[in-house]
Amino acid sequence: MTQRANFRHDASTNFNQGGIGHRFAHLKGYVDHRILFSPATAFALAICGTYAFSGIVNRFSPEGSIGSILVRLGIILVISTSFILIPSRFRSSTPALLPIKIFFIFYISRLVENFYVSSVDIPPGPVGVFSFLLMNGVGPALLISSMDRTIRNENLNLAMNALCMIFLVGLFLNRDLLFASGTDRMSLDKINPISMGHTASLFLIFFILLTEKTRKLSIITMVLCPLLFLVLVWARSRGAYIAGAGALLIYVLLLKGSKRVFAICGAIAVGVVIVASSGTELIDVITTRLAQIDANSDQSTMARSLMYTGAWRQFQEDPLFGRYAVEMQFHFYPHNIYLESLISVGLIGSLPFAAHIILALRSTVGIIRSGKFPLAAVLTAVLFIREAIAGLASGSLWGSTTFWITSALTISFWYGYQGFLDRSRRLENRAY
Repeated sequence: MTQRANFRHDASTNFNQGGIGHRFAHLKGYVDHRILFSPATAFALAICGTYAFSGIVNRFSPEGSIGSILVRLGIILVISTSFILIPSRFRSSTPALLPIKIFFIFYISRLVENFYVSSVDIPPGPVGVFSFLLMNGVGPALLISSMDRTIRNENLNLAMNALCMIFLVGLFLNRDLLFASGTDRMSLDKINPISMGHTASLFLIFFILLTEKTRKLSIITMVLCPLLFLVLVWARSRGAYIAGAGALLIYVLLLKGSKRVFAICGAIAVGVVIVASSGTELIDVITTRLAQIDANSDQSTMARSLMYTGAWRQFQEDPLFGRYAVEMQFHFYPHNIYLESLISVGLIGSLPFAAHIILALRSTVGIIRSGKFPLAAVLTAVLFIREAIAGLASGSLWGSTTFWITSALTISFWYGYQGFLDRSRRLENRAY
């Protein structure tokens, strides 16, 4: 049951004092006792809610897609309600998000032209593509990025723990079906191995960051991490292996001094718990799966190589403005969001996309190296790194929900804070 929201504004807050605590209103000026419709819950649902509920949906609504549609609508309802309930003075806005808005205009215009003028076949069709892009990507990215100051750590922790448990319970209910679709590879009708692996990886990253930030290993972490690692391993998603490990490695390298030591110790502690409970033979499963990356013998790698070649050829034919939003040889997205941008909107349209990525990368470095941002900001930054790496070999622009949300929210966290500092300095100068 949700509780009534309680807002207050601390009139004694002196902006001349500066400090990141004053930027994030949840530390002083904003108190949110709502759980279901809190900004933290909206953020958690947006990045992993769809697949967290997939196991439950697959168990109780195996036929059709009505269950998945209801889950997506529920997530949209929570995000919209969270945004509406927040007073306007607690919402943020930064000009640094202008490039992503411009790119969305270019990309959506290309999709409209492909679908309704050129009659290009883009699976799953115009309704599926536009509903997923607008309702799960563009909309949540812009709304959640405006709520950065009100995402409370305690609410985020509660929401992520709850969704993780729902995810694992859903898989347990489908335990008899998980290995039915392929040789020793976990898969369900409503959640493919790649999505399953990335979802497990996301939760693992959260618990590792939580351990590093709190500097203690909780019982929940010790119980859930081995289970998540099992799911990650048996999903056999090479993209989840590489992107997750790469994001954590970059995170550790960006840390400074003792924070790096604590992060390494936290990762080791979680790793020891996983190995002790799961066994070292699972590591062999990962290394064997990674060793299969071969364009000459592995069918998945071969198909992606052909798509990359075809997409690059399409870009060379229309380098300035692009032409098609799919690789025309396979009539499918090329499994590389950067190539997809080039073939869709060309160099001209990809300039704002490149600017957005540069701003997100700058924000990521600043947030991690600062060491003063809340858990939500650090999690967002690390997940953006993961999504940026995964986008090299998986996903589509219209379907990269977590990429758009984390990149926009990371920028909002960092550049919103910089804007706050600028206003504080101006007020301080006027005082003299």
